[in-house]
Amino acid sequence: MINSVLPVLSLEKEIVSTLAVHNRLIIKAPTGSGKSTQVPQFLIDNMQIPGRILILQPRRLAARMLASRVAQERNGNIGDEIGFQTRFESAVSKLTKACFITEGILTRMLLGNPQLNDISAIIFDEFHERSLTSDMGLSLAVDLQRTKRPDLKIIVMSATIEIESLQPFMNPVRVIQSEGRVFPVAIRYQSMPNTVPVWDQAARAVLSIIQQGLDGDILIFMPGVYEIRRTVDALDSTVRGESVQLFALYGDLPADKQNLVMNKTDRRKIIVATNIAETSLTIPGVRHVIDSGLARVNRFDAARGFNTLFTESISRDSADQRAGRAGREASGVCIRLWSESKQAGLAHHSTPEIHRVDLAETVLSIKQLGYTDCASFPWFEAPPESALNQALETLQLLGAIDNEGNLSPAGVELSAFPMHPRLARLLLEGAKRNCLHLATFSAALLSERSPLAGKPDYPEEAHTHAIASDFYGQYCLLRKIDKSGFDPSVCARYAVNASAARNILRTQAYFIDICKKMHMNTHDSGDAPAELARCILLAYPDHLAVRRDRGTLICKLRNGRRGVLHEKSLARSASMIVATDIRETKDARQEIKTTLSLATEITDEWLLEHFESSWKTEVSTVWNQVNKAVEVYERTVCLGV
Repeated sequence: MINSVLPVLSLEKEIVSTLAVHNRLIIKAPTGSGKSTQVPQFLIDNMQIPGRILILQPRRLAARMLASRVAQERNGNIGDEIGFQTRFESAVSKLTKACFITEGILTRMLLGNPQLNDISAIIFDEFHERSLTSDMGLSLAVDLQRTKRPDLKIIVMSATIEIESLQPFMNPVRVIQSEGRVFPVAIRYQSMPNTVPVWDQAARAVLSIIQQGLDGDILIFMPGVYEIRRTVDALDSTVRGESVQLFALYGDLPADKQNLVMNKTDRRKIIVATNIAETSLTIPGVRHVIDSGLARVNRFDAARGFNTLFTESISRDSADQRAGRAGREASGVCIRLWSESKQAGLAHHSTPEIHRVDLAETVLSIKQLGYTDCASFPWFEAPPESALNQALETLQLLGAIDNEGNLSPAGVELSAFPMHPRLARLLLEGAKRNCLHLATFSAALLSERSPLAGKPDYPEEAHTHAIASDFYGQYCLLRKIDKSGFDPSVCARYAVNASAARNILRTQAYFIDICKKMHMNTHDSGDAPAELARCILLAYPDHLAVRRDRGTLICKLRNGRRGVLHEKSLARSASMIVATDIRETKDARQEIKTTLSLATEITDEWLLEHFESSWKTEVSTVWNQVNKAVEVYERTVCLGV
């Protein structure tokens, strides 16, 4: 049943009449106004739209739960009139009129159906988050509407959208704004010493709400699963004896457990969530918010060569979004676990992803969609030219594009994988060389935080292979940990972080599932560790490193750089390596130190076989002051090393 007091309901006639004449619309309405659930229904009930309506959501949880909510309001079953689709989960049928999808699905749809012939409207919800996929999706949708689909309706919605930057791009466009319904939220700041873990700070804030006799459920924002689990443990001891029920809420949680937070209980709910609870969906009963002020942010990790999640302070608009969770159904309290002075120093808005992430995967998609020149792609907001050039260089090294920038047959293969082209090349080569099981483990190892909790103590089998490799060493190590059932004493014996190890194995299973769906053989055969090293080289050719001498661990890198191989690397005896992790740090004297890790040994033969055209002979002439003579030096390099 629809909540009859939702503010957006008063805009129904204006929205419908506007869309009857204009095919572009911006809707700005506060959190809790009902726009995510009601606007799609306005289109279904009032407009003769022949095709399907797509509603883009930034997160899987929102796509699934919003679809469930709307289907329930319309007395239907999910997957019939109302459906949803995420990367590996969907409930869609021929009857589906409105489908909630995660943002990356739109690009995949365009690859298979460039004119979106069966789609009549696209709604970009929570657009203020400015993910790279939503930016790209809007650019593609507007370009399609301008060229081949003038009938396509495009709606952009948000509570905190910057209309000033969006309106010029979408013109001609109509704008509808709603004042909404906002209940008062008291903002409090609780700053404690950095020595107090954030989960303990949150537990104390919960206790203060309970002791003040404030009614209502509590929503706590934490940056990741690790912090969520520590918060739940801290709450379990801090509020023991109180009439409360604890819930965790994050993206990888099974759907049935995610759904539990929406149910009514006879006790106060305390939900500890990542920023998936920041937008889109109202959790019934929440009156109070406790905000850690932290989030996992996707940024380019130069050390690993692709995008990685970093824990960072949120922006002011994100803090406002989170506080708004407490004012959706009644007045409440938001406790921020930082000081007012820190609040004044926060950025006003989050930096759009297009300015902080690697663009190789995006550029590969653009090429496959038929745009030959990325600089002339109809960007909503163009990325830095340096970032585009770096992406093109990476794709060329991976063989995804040729010297003219055209998509190669290998690039078509790589674009079929929903991941960074480096990882796609690693898995594709792993399948070709019968070492895909090891390759999926290595891709997971590259994607997650290190499982090592100190100086690694590798099992004996890690030292027995002819090709020395940190990847194979950690594979042997985690296999032993897994066989022990993650026994704490075994983890301590081998200096392994059990939580990080579980995440790596979980991610490996995810990659294996992708490969199986693509009908690839995931079982290893032959000399799999050696073939894996060859795959690593093909995925990271620009991370080639050559030992300068046998007496030190100093290595020569591309572009005249140097680095030092980690002293505990299993590849420390090799004369030539690929170091997938190249990390720059500053010492106490502010001098930059480059450390190479997660390395594998490679051979000259592999370079000759795979990068024959990259071999060059450089001749230099110098004056030897001692000998009073001109000396000629000849040096052979490959891949710039």
